[in-house]
Amino acid sequence: MKTYKLNILSILAILLGVTACHDDLLNPIPESILTNVNAFESSKDIDLAVLGVYNSLQSRYPTDYELMEIPSDNMYGYYFATSPGMAEIGLLDVSPENPRLNVFWKATYNGIFRANTVLANIDVPSDYNADLKAKHMGEAKFMRAYFYFDLVRVFGGVPAVTSIIEVDESRQVPRASVSAIYELIENDLNDAISKLPATSVQGRASKAAAISLLAKVMIYQEKWQDAKTHLEKLFADYNYELLTEYHDLFRLETEVNSESIFSVPYVEGTNGHGLTYALAPTAGIYGIINNGNRVGRPTWDLHKVFEPGDSRFSVTITEMQLTFSSAPDDELFWFPYFNKFIIPLEIIGSSGLDLSVLRLADMILLYAEALHHLGDQVTALAQLNRIRERAFGNSDHNYTMADIATEELFMDKLLLERRLELAVENNRWFDLVRTGRFTTELTQLESEYNPSTEMAVIQNLNAQAYMKYFPIPYEQIQLAAPGVMVQNDGY
Repeated sequence: MKTYKLNILSILAILLGVTACHDDLLNPIPESILTNVNAFESSKDIDLAVLGVYNSLQSRYPTDYELMEIPSDNMYGYYFATSPGMAEIGLLDVSPENPRLNVFWKATYNGIFRANTVLANIDVPSDYNADLKAKHMGEAKFMRAYFYFDLVRVFGGVPAVTSIIEVDESRQVPRASVSAIYELIENDLNDAISKLPATSVQGRASKAAAISLLAKVMIYQEKWQDAKTHLEKLFADYNYELLTEYHDLFRLETEVNSESIFSVPYVEGTNGHGLTYALAPTAGIYGIINNGNRVGRPTWDLHKVFEPGDSRFSVTITEMQLTFSSAPDDELFWFPYFNKFIIPLEIIGSSGLDLSVLRLADMILLYAEALHHLGDQVTALAQLNRIRERAFGNSDHNYTMADIATEELFMDKLLLERRLELAVENNRWFDLVRTGRFTTELTQLESEYNPSTEMAVIQNLNAQAYMKYFPIPYEQIQLAAPGVMVQNDGY
């Protein structure tokens, strides 16, 4: 698998060399650099372009926690020098000038532009093997849907662009409604499902991945029956299974596994990511990594909701550490950090650990949610307990019907399990927002904890309903024609 990843990733520089300068919203590639005549003559050229779409996600994904975990009660920003604007995100005091928003916007639209480029040129080559053209179309549609799903969750309605347009034309494109963006996403995913292979190699979209993403999209729109239908198809038609050991989800040796539905691949030293370095303590970790940037650290709020015996705790959070330069018999000291993506590195800032985007446990918990809303409490409970039993290694900690007797109690347990299972996997902020709980859950935060005083640092927040969406970046409003790009309410 690493050989495959090395082969596909090593050719991305070719595409990046002609697209890296086009981060601005919707800008087409100049014909003087890349044209239909010289760039899309063969199916190999289209395959290279598809890899470029994946690369947009590959480049952005390791920093998604800045907008998807830092604003939640899972993570607090600890070091901001390398990510200006992150402190404001953590305090829910975000302005349109925040640079992290603009970086995310441009990176995501860069991916959409690349997907649109593939689809605009898909008919040019004439040397496709059987089903290859459909596969590439499905991949581009899947990735475009994924990018728009991120945008609509972060910003609400955004410009809906599905073709290559001129710069002047792009300045006239207004924000589409939230419902229109979701319709675009659903259409793309349904088309992708019809074209993609049943399964695929690590890092490329499959029919199963598109079904999974579509089910998640349905949950966000509270289309419970549709979500149930898609998830049951996933479970019935594909052989995904929960791993026996939770920690195997985050090890190089088992990163390709029966639970992974869609992951982003990386190779240390060739096309690695910086998430391991970003989360590691600044003095490194003995025997593992000699440096770190401790950008985000686990909150005490997250720390204290893990129960004794939950195997997910030690995988997610390490409490006591030795620095890289310590001696083995030195005394451990208190410095909690996120451990989930920490692996031994020879090249700092270039981790080869694949990052999971869609995995089976997420789908099982979404299935429980859909079943609950459809009135099937017994089966919903069974799904929750599948995740609990893996976490504890037995059924002693299973929930009972009394634990989920009311709507509020069920959602308490569901969101707790999602929090524990998927911590630092970019779900918590969205889970709080989509269930309307963020305004009550995020009034106060216990961030740093001092074991000697047994006291936590209290961080007061002021979550307001309008904050369910971040502001449209100021630069994007300025790039649009006057009055075209309207700001979100409250900003």
